[in-house]
Amino acid sequence: MIVNTLSGKCLDVSGAPGVNRGAPLILYDCERSGYNPNGTPSDQFWVFSGGFIRNALSGKCIDVSGAPGVVNGARLQLWDCETSGRSSNGALTDQLWALRPDGFIVNQNSGKCIDVSGAPGVGNGAPVQLWDCENSGRNPNGSVTDQRWRY
Repeated sequence: MIVNTLSGKCLDVSGAPGVNRGAPLILYDCERSGYNPNGTPSDQFWVFSGGFIRNALSGKCIDVSGAPGVVNGARLQLWDCETSGRSSNGALTDQLWALRPDGFIVNQNSGKCIDVSGAPGVGNGAPVQLWDCENSGRNPNGSVTDQRWRY
């Protein structure tokens, strides 16, 4: 599970279970039992391997919408893993991530961080996006950053 340190909620795939290519990533209550409330397997478990963050249920990777997705506000989604290092249009993949010791998850292509939409974003269903890293630990409005995660 990837848990947002501000809200205590988990990185989740929209849908129950969310396994489809292009399914958006959201923030949601953690399903520690391993199952969604409807009894289907949870889509909140992730595997870190070679810079990719792969969803344990679908086998798909965290991807930034757009090819490559490098702008603030670009939504994160599930997508087929681009293990060749290139997207289908030949651009460098935007699926490689660095897990920093301070809890930030940084996209290796853009240098931007995984962020929850809102300032701060803490509610169920809040979209997860790419944004400039708030290295100070604060949002621009002065509230505590929603970009730190436990994994």
